Amino acid sequence: MRRTGKEPEEPLLFDLPLDSPEPAASEVTAAKRSKSPREAAPVPLPLRARERSDPALPSRAAEIEPRAAAVPGIPVGRRLGAGLLDLLLHAVIVAGLYLGSRSLGLRPTWTDWPAALLFVLPFSFLYSVVPLAFWGKTPGMASTSLLSQNAKGDPLTFDQTARRWLGGLLTLATLALPLLVSGRRRSLADVLSGSVTVDAR
Repeated sequence: MRRTGKEPEEPLLFDLPLDSPEPAASEVTAAKRSKSPREAAPVPLPLRARERSDPALPSRAAEIEPRAAAVPGIPVGRRLGAGLLDLLLHAVIVAGLYLGSRSLGLRPTWTDWPAALLFVLPFSFLYSVVPLAFWGKTPGMASTSLLSQNAKGDPLTFDQTARRWLGGLLTLATLALPLLVSGRRRSLADVLSGSVTVDAR
């Protein structure tokens, strides 16, 4: 059939525009209005920032705060009893060292105290560190039902037990004066090692 000049020509495939038509201004405004609530949504703050902004939220620092202040104090008598028993066991070792030297025909004098100290100090270190690290108590503490642990209630590390041993030596060197001054509060060994002494019962 032959077309006339009045009939509109149908656009061919290659005559179509490649660019998409620009949206109308009303459509752009509607799209912005639909996105505005989503863009205005508040971004959640980190936990530390929320703790600073909202005082009602519990602080993480308060959750991991040591429980040392909440632990009831141990009477001085029980602490002294545990220390005296441990000291008595040390004295038994020194007496055995003296008697063993005499049985070998040696006559130790007071001038031989450095050699005796080189023997007693390693024994005292192992005597205190190993039981505290594994069981949380020395034989003297076990006799008075005392237990040593860190501020979170966990067993002591070897570093803490070593510092606790040093605190015990300082207490002995000052004739238990820090222990008498502290009363029911934490002792010098507790403070140096970051530990607390609780009732094992």
